[in-house]
Amino acid sequence: MTETDTDATTDFDILIGHDPETWVALPTSWPHDGHRAPRSWIKATMRTVAERSEVSTRASRSWLTEVLSALARWSPEDERRYLYLPDIATPPSLLRVQYGFVGGDRDAALRAMVFDSDVAGVEPPVVEQVEASGLGQGLRGVRYAAVDGDAGLHATLVYAFRAEPYDLRVTCQVGGPEGVLGMIDEVDAFVDDISVVPAA
Repeated sequence: MTETDTDATTDFDILIGHDPETWVALPTSWPHDGHRAPRSWIKATMRTVAERSEVSTRASRSWLTEVLSALARWSPEDERRYLYLPDIATPPSLLRVQYGFVGGDRDAALRAMVFDSDVAGVEPPVVEQVEASGLGQGLRGVRYAAVDGDAGLHATLVYAFRAEPYDLRVTCQVGGPEGVLGMIDEVDAFVDDISVVPAA
């Protein structure tokens, strides 16, 4: 499935392909995906995920409903959000695609996007070059942070690309450090299916 954001001033689209059996596209506004309001979307999404799950309990459905309710009412601008949710038993990972018009030196801008965070990291992320089919060369890092009230570390995969006329940052929260290896291929594949193209 591919979703599109169009910028009317520059006539470019951001195309984001994703596997709907693995990723849930979160609403940016209402109506969304045929639903006029959050309630029907939450119910339909919960039912879809439960149907593809081997085990679906009342507690897990209630928990997922709460998660979707919170996310359905949070709609930042210049951002697309997806939830990694192959089944109801898998802890969800929130993925965010943020974008803005290019600014400044490319290398400095990409490094700043990887390092920037609202939560202080325990150490600077190790940054490496990556290549995506639709976005070209960019940077990827893993950021580790301690969160108040939680004894463990939280890991976030961070990607940064310049694809004119946009700078794009993709972040995915993967839980503890052990979640990095399990999610990096999934997020790499997601990022590989993002592109910036002239609007049709």
